[in-house]
Amino acid sequence: MQVKTNLMGAEQTLEISQEQIFAFEPGLGGFPGLRRYALIAEPDSAVEWLQSLEDPNISFALIEPFLFQPEYAFELPDRDAEALGMRDPGDALVRCVLTLDEDPEQITANLMAPLLLCRRTHLARQVVLQDGDQPLRARLFVGLDGAASEPDERQMAAGA
Repeated sequence: MQVKTNLMGAEQTLEISQEQIFAFEPGLGGFPGLRRYALIAEPDSAVEWLQSLEDPNISFALIEPFLFQPEYAFELPDRDAEALGMRDPGDALVRCVLTLDEDPEQITANLMAPLLLCRRTHLARQVVLQDGDQPLRARLFVGLDGAASEPDERQMAAGA
């Protein structure tokens, strides 16, 4: 199937497979009328794109949260798991929406409202985590200049 997109401001047509298509029910916040999206991998990158099949101007940059927050965890409410048709944890793809910026240190991921995509049913939804302390804007990159990773004298003295 071919899909039109304006990813990164460049109009193009991409070939996608049925395996890449997910239906959001309900629609994503702010876009309730757009329900069908394609998950498109960015070559040589951890970033993926969620491209609306109904509007070529609507796409979201995504990332798998475990790549930069290995300890990220939450409990999926039963009603959401049932609505998505998930039978076991292996059915789930978890992605977080990125807020992009020219300054890499300002790029953030929404850990409070992850996207859950079911590999088996191709249903998806955004889940707002109610009982956690996950941030709305978690920075992906901090201290790119290396200063944040340099131990200070107290850490060296303590053997940290």
